[in-house]
Amino acid sequence: MTHKYSLIPFFAAKTIKFTLLSLCCLCLITLTSPLNAEPTGQLAYAVNGFDENLGRFDWNLYATALRGTKDFTAIPLNHKGMYPSWGPNGDLLYFIQRDKGHSDVYSINPDNPKNKKLVTPISGTYRFLSASPNGRQLAFNGYTVDQLPQENQIWVLDIESGEMEVMTQVPHLGWPYSFWGISWSPNGKRLAFSLSRPGWLEHLYLLDVETKEIEVLTELNKDFYPVWAPGGDRILFLRWNREFDTFCTIDIETKEIVPLFDVDKATGYWGDWSPEGDYIAYSRWGSVYLYDFATDETQEIVEVDGSIFVISWLRDIRILPVEAQQKLVTTWSAIKRETTQ
Repeated sequence: MTHKYSLIPFFAAKTIKFTLLSLCCLCLITLTSPLNAEPTGQLAYAVNGFDENLGRFDWNLYATALRGTKDFTAIPLNHKGMYPSWGPNGDLLYFIQRDKGHSDVYSINPDNPKNKKLVTPISGTYRFLSASPNGRQLAFNGYTVDQLPQENQIWVLDIESGEMEVMTQVPHLGWPYSFWGISWSPNGKRLAFSLSRPGWLEHLYLLDVETKEIEVLTELNKDFYPVWAPGGDRILFLRWNREFDTFCTIDIETKEIVPLFDVDKATGYWGDWSPEGDYIAYSRWGSVYLYDFATDETQEIVEVDGSIFVISWLRDIRILPVEAQQKLVTTWSAIKRETTQ
C-alpha cells in the first residue's frame, strides 16, 4: 500500500512541473512577441521613372505606410522631387525639386499633397536634405544661384525666418568636391555628412551646429550616405569596395565599425533606420527592403517601376541620444587632436 500511494505525489509532481513549464513558455512568448512585431511607420522615397509628359526620366515622390501587416503599397504623391525628409510630427514632408536648371526646397502635407509650399528664400543647386528633430531647421548642401560650384557648402535654414546660414568652409581648391549625404543627430546638436576628398576618397564627418567644429569620423575609405541612428550612438553608412558595397554602422564614441551586409554596386540604394532602431529600410533598383537586426534577415516589401533613391522613415524624437566623450576635431584650417598625457 505504501508503494501504491507513493505513485500519486510522483505523477502530481510531474503534472505540476509540466504546468509550470507551459506557463513559462507562454510568458516567454508574450515577452518576445513585441520584439518580433512587424515594423510600423511611414516611408517616403524618390523614384526615377519615365515621365511621358516630359519625354524623359524624372524623379517623383512616393510613400508607403507600414501598419504591422504584410500589405505594402507604393502610393504616388504626385510631386516631382528628391531627397525627401520627414518633419518630426509627420505632418510635413520636405523635399528638393529641380526646375529650369535650379533647385529649391519645398514642403507638403502628405495627407493633402496638392498644396506645395516653397521653403528656400533663394534658388540654387541643393542636395541631401535633412530636417532637424524639432522641425525648426533644415540642413542641406549646395550653392545658390549667385555662387559658383566651388562654393558648395553645408547650409542650415531656419524655417520660420527663412534665413540660410553657411555651416562649413570647405576649401575646394578649384575643384568642387561633392557631399554624399547629410543626417541630423537625434538631439539636434550635430550633423553627420560625407565629403569627397583628394585621392577619390569619401570621409565621414560630424559637424557641431553651434560651434561649427568638425570631427573626423572615418578616413582612407569611400564612406557615404550616413544616417544617424534613433538612439544617437551609431551611424549607418555605405562603404565602397571594389566588387560590392557594404552597409556598416559606426559607434560615434569608440569609432568601432560593424559590417552588416553587402549590396550590389550602383543600384540606387539608400538606407534609413526604423524609429526604434531595430530595422533598416534600404533600396535596391526598384525595390525597398527591410533588414531585421534581430534575425539578420532581409525581406522585400515594395517594388516599383523605376529606380528608388533616398528613403526617409518617419522618426520618433522622444528617444534620448548618446554623446561621444572624445573626438577628433577639425575646422578645415587646422586639425586638433586630443591626446592622453
